[in-house]
Amino acid sequence: MSGYFRPIRADAFASAKPREIFATMPGMASTAFVAGASSGIGAAIAEALLDAGWQVALSARRSAPLAALAARAPRQVLALPADLTDAAAVEALAARLRAWQPRLSALVTAAGDFFQRSLAETTPAEFERLWRVNVLSKFLLMRELAPLLEPASAAQPPSAVIHVASLAVHQDFPDESAYAAAMYAVEGMARSQDLELAPRGIRVAVLSPGLTRTELTERSFPPPALRGALPPAAMAVSALHLISTIRAGGYIAEILHLPGRGRLSAEERQD
Repeated sequence: MSGYFRPIRADAFASAKPREIFATMPGMASTAFVAGASSGIGAAIAEALLDAGWQVALSARRSAPLAALAARAPRQVLALPADLTDAAAVEALAARLRAWQPRLSALVTAAGDFFQRSLAETTPAEFERLWRVNVLSKFLLMRELAPLLEPASAAQPPSAVIHVASLAVHQDFPDESAYAAAMYAVEGMARSQDLELAPRGIRVAVLSPGLTRTELTERSFPPPALRGALPPAAMAVSALHLISTIRAGGYIAEILHLPGRGRLSAEERQD
């Protein structure tokens, strides 16, 4: 991937506010699509974009959280509940989005799932389901929504795509073969897509969170394992930093967040 890899401290952008990130770039706020916006990192990114003045289309499988977020800013939000692993559903979503706003300036794919299970205990069906949620959904969204991304021109800044991956691409963990395989796929897909779309002035970057406190991780890990977990708001500020850099004509290929404390060992998880 062209550009450069940039590991950062978990609190590197902690004091930044969404509007401040775009304040020095008039006209940078536009229309974005955020997948996985019902909770966790996706919801935090959607809220940060709204706070920065963007119009935002939201999607996730659960409709109630999307409706609650849309109620906060009805003139800025289009809620599009859908199964993002279903090609027909994503095609229909794209048609509704195009009718609302024919062009996008940013696309964020934060929909995902996680489980920690040994190789012997992971069934083929579970492996495939994790792959569909984490990888296929991103592919389907890009296939349908990339044509809506505004190409760069003298009057139009570049558009940004942010795929949410994971620390698991850069640090190995046991009992995560299904999850790690999916996250490596996301990274490889992003690299290929950036090379394909960069000539049109559309850049594809990756946000790789370390352990972040979300509904998903609270279901997946015991409380001691979440000591030092990152807040979703930190991921949101980093996502906006990636978008603003691309919109300003620069490029950061990936931001990797490192939590203050690594995940627990297998022995610690059993306590």
